Amino acid sequence: MTYKNIFIDCEWFLNQRIYLLGYAYNLNEWGQLCDNAVNLENLSIILDGVENIFVFGPDIGMMEKFFNVDLRNYFRCFNLLSIIKKIEPYLYSYKLCDLEQEAGIFRETIAYKTNIFTLHRDWFNPKKRPYALYYNREDVLNLIRVKNYFFQKNGITRRDIDFLRML
Repeated sequence: MTYKNIFIDCEWFLNQRIYLLGYAYNLNEWGQLCDNAVNLENLSIILDGVENIFVFGPDIGMMEKFFNVDLRNYFRCFNLLSIIKKIEPYLYSYKLCDLEQEAGIFRETIAYKTNIFTLHRDWFNPKKRPYALYYNREDVLNLIRVKNYFFQKNGITRRDIDFLRML
């Protein structure tokens, strides 16, 4: 099965080691790579058949550095943070949780939004790791919802997104 779009959200430590990579092709088909599964082989598998990669923030650059790959020349990469700043220049905040609120999206895992270091700490706690996984999953699925909301609101279609592409 081929997918045209993938939405990716990575979590990494200060040393820039990615420990969790959440991805979704749509709201029903998603997955996560963590620990030793965060490797180039598995990245290649999830990107098979993909044309467009959507992220929020520096994730493309982080993945290119961590996996030593050139994603921008092989995929059409889109940073939703930059796109939303461009198409909605007067918003009061561009934090993902605020954009979710603007789009009417309810978030269950708000706690990690206030202190990302809590997420990193909880990753090592077997009792709290499921919360970290759920947070990342919620981020990825909400990226789809946020993209759909702002693209629809601004009349952006598949045909005219090339001007928003990362170069």
